[in-house]
Amino acid sequence: MRQLVVSKNNLFFYFLIFGYLFGVILYDYLKFDFTDELMALFLVLFAGVTVWERKDIRELRPLFWVGVVFLFYTIYSFIIKSNVPVAILKDMVIQIKPFLGFFCTWLIMPKLNKNQRLFTCILCIIVACLIVVICLSGNKWVFFGHPSRLATSAIVTALLFLYCSSFTWTEIIIFIMILTTGMLSTRSKFYGFWAITSFLVVFIKAGGQIKFNIKTLLILCLILVVTLLLTWEKIVVYYIDGAMNSREMWSRPAMMVTACLIFVDYFPFGCGFGTFGTFVSGEYYSSIYGEYNIDKLYGLTKDYPAFIADAFYPELAQFGIVGFILYFWFWFWVVKKGVKLQKTNPKDFLLVISVFLFFLIEGVADATFTHNRGLFILILLGMILPPYKYAKKL
Repeated sequence: MRQLVVSKNNLFFYFLIFGYLFGVILYDYLKFDFTDELMALFLVLFAGVTVWERKDIRELRPLFWVGVVFLFYTIYSFIIKSNVPVAILKDMVIQIKPFLGFFCTWLIMPKLNKNQRLFTCILCIIVACLIVVICLSGNKWVFFGHPSRLATSAIVTALLFLYCSSFTWTEIIIFIMILTTGMLSTRSKFYGFWAITSFLVVFIKAGGQIKFNIKTLLILCLILVVTLLLTWEKIVVYYIDGAMNSREMWSRPAMMVTACLIFVDYFPFGCGFGTFGTFVSGEYYSSIYGEYNIDKLYGLTKDYPAFIADAFYPELAQFGIVGFILYFWFWFWVVKKGVKLQKTNPKDFLLVISVFLFFLIEGVADATFTHNRGLFILILLGMILPPYKYAKKL
């Protein structure tokens, strides 16, 4: 059994490095679009074998409930004929993928040894240096495809480094330096994440604790103000100016407003898979866009649907108010487990909060949660949270 555990951990380490390099850093450059799907499939098989070895099928309950929820929405989508069958099934796979990544990793309970953690830290430093070289040489667009991909690559690299570090002051400085490489993306939302995370890592390392009192509320308000100042330009451009332009309402405000209407009109389970705010709903163009008269807006047309999947939150309209509640209940559950680590393992507590804040901010202007980088971060989150058998006691 001991040999099986060691072999399992070694195999997961190779998988983690493969996923980091080919599923995050080189993903857009190599353009192998099925890397994340293969990673999710591997994790499902890996989790199945691991649970079979433990002879405890009850451990599959989290995956069972995830399967039940998505099976229900798949059947519901077919009943209301939300889109063509291939679109429904394709979108279902995309939507379930991040949850499989998290829960499968959580059930596998992998642990990296000291040498593996050291190797990963060195690899992250090398990658961060390469990111700087690529950007300074003028190849940012060639390698990453889009500045937002550079920003998320820097965040993934920094979080992976912090996870594998010993949380010393020297490593915290290196963490902030790695994270700072994302500044080269010039993305306003990254500036906000950088400000919050850099403050939290120094605050927690210095012995500070987040408590739910007036002092903490004032600190959070101050951080929120700083974040808004750093991102205000893009907020104005994408949402305020766009929403006030009655002739050509921009794609993001239009999608946000329409999502709210769908929550009401398709109460309580939404408009179904492949209908709104997802890549599939643009590939197999959904009738919902015409129903709400946004099919003529730039970036939302059948001929040019490039901005349909430009943010994550609108696609929650596919799941209705029930799905909206389930999504944020998932994050409430994750943060609740993470908060209980604050005194015993401040580094893991910081990582959980950072991942939550990342997706909270990212969902406003990108659909990273269902993309390759989102999958990898959720795999990392599955490694951060207490293993399945022990988390139930927290």
